[in-house]
Amino acid sequence: MNKDNFDNFIDLLSRCRESNKIHSLDIPMINRLKEDAFSITPKYEAYLGKIGLDWVAYAITIMSYSTFMALPDLSVEEIYVLGNYRNLGIGAAMLKLCVRKAKKKGCGNVNLVVPVGNKKSKIFFEFNGAVPANYISYKIDPYASKIGKSEGKPTYADFIRKKKVARLSRLNSAK
Repeated sequence: MNKDNFDNFIDLLSRCRESNKIHSLDIPMINRLKEDAFSITPKYEAYLGKIGLDWVAYAITIMSYSTFMALPDLSVEEIYVLGNYRNLGIGAAMLKLCVRKAKKKGCGNVNLVVPVGNKKSKIFFEFNGAVPANYISYKIDPYASKIGKSEGKPTYADFIRKKKVARLSRLNSAK
């Protein structure tokens, strides 16, 4: 993606959000997306797919780092293909592009983000050689979250103790 086709990216992103029943992009979001893509240190990269005169697909990637491998990782945040252009190999071409970018950047892994209920994406990625990872992803809203003990609420240690007591109770009742 470049500044000349950024509006095409926003159009595709808006169509994806609409098809997934996610609230539409507003002007501040579009401005942040533009700034974050074209800053000196971009926060993400987007690649667009075009057939003839039509922009039909995009892939969004983000670089991260694996201390376990001591190598960078490339995370594929999203691959989207317009409905009329699905099952033509465009998604696979976008995924191959992401893998080539990861190799070029010396990445140890390509991480793929798939919503829990999106079975089609899971099948697509597995068909294209991805294997399920052995971890669950969590999110925290930094503005709504309170880490640690709040007034009147149990601590993490209390939570662990309660789980251990429940486990011991189940073991004792099984005897």
